[in-house]
Amino acid sequence: MMKLDKLVDEHYHELNEIDLYIWQYILHHKRECQKMSIKDLAYNCNVSHTSILRFTKKIGLEGFSELKVYLKWDLMAKSNFEPKIIDNTYHEFIETMDMMKERDFTNIMEMIDQAERIFVYGTGVVQNHMAREMRREFIYANKVFHPVGSGTEIDTILNNVTNKDIFIIISLSGDNETAVTLARALRGLHVKRIGIAKRGNTLLSKYCDEMITFKYEYFLTGMADIRYSSPGHFFIISSFLFLRYLEYIQERKR
Repeated sequence: MMKLDKLVDEHYHELNEIDLYIWQYILHHKRECQKMSIKDLAYNCNVSHTSILRFTKKIGLEGFSELKVYLKWDLMAKSNFEPKIIDNTYHEFIETMDMMKERDFTNIMEMIDQAERIFVYGTGVVQNHMAREMRREFIYANKVFHPVGSGTEIDTILNNVTNKDIFIIISLSGDNETAVTLARALRGLHVKRIGIAKRGNTLLSKYCDEMITFKYEYFLTGMADIRYSSPGHFFIISSFLFLRYLEYIQERKR
């Protein structure tokens, strides 16, 4: 049986913003959704039950009951680790490094160079480590990055941010609710946004001026529905962004 996220990827081009919001909720609340009625899910997503049914049809399911079957199978999945994952991860790191070396980063470098203030928001522990690592690295190029916490800190910054600032938003999935809401709010304020997330169709990419993406493979650890993927891509991207910025300012002086 194909996993739900694969079904969504296959039919992504057919989904509108309401469908994507429903999927975002399901993705982050799989265990709860497996026990919900269609009425409960519609209430929690603030949509009609007809919208839920339309979403299930668009991703190729017969209806809500089949959606719950897929959720059950997702939650019952056992560990699928196998040795080839080590090779795959190695090649993904190489691919990320090649992308960071070969891509034209002129626009992103100009955004960083011209910004009055640079804010960095990470959605999780590793993403916050990346934000702090970017602050540590870029200080050597006289650029100060400001890692941002959640909740009231975001609200305070949104009340004071200007279109001369930029925001870097880091999310593994690219579908994190807080990250997407933040990007959408910043777009409304005409603040430039750089997103860092996995490659593919993500909600974050819809609201950012520039995206830095990477391919990654996750596997099930066998502990409930916990999925693991290597955090190394974040730190590869952080280091290369710093190196590319040094390259940019050196070329600008010529």
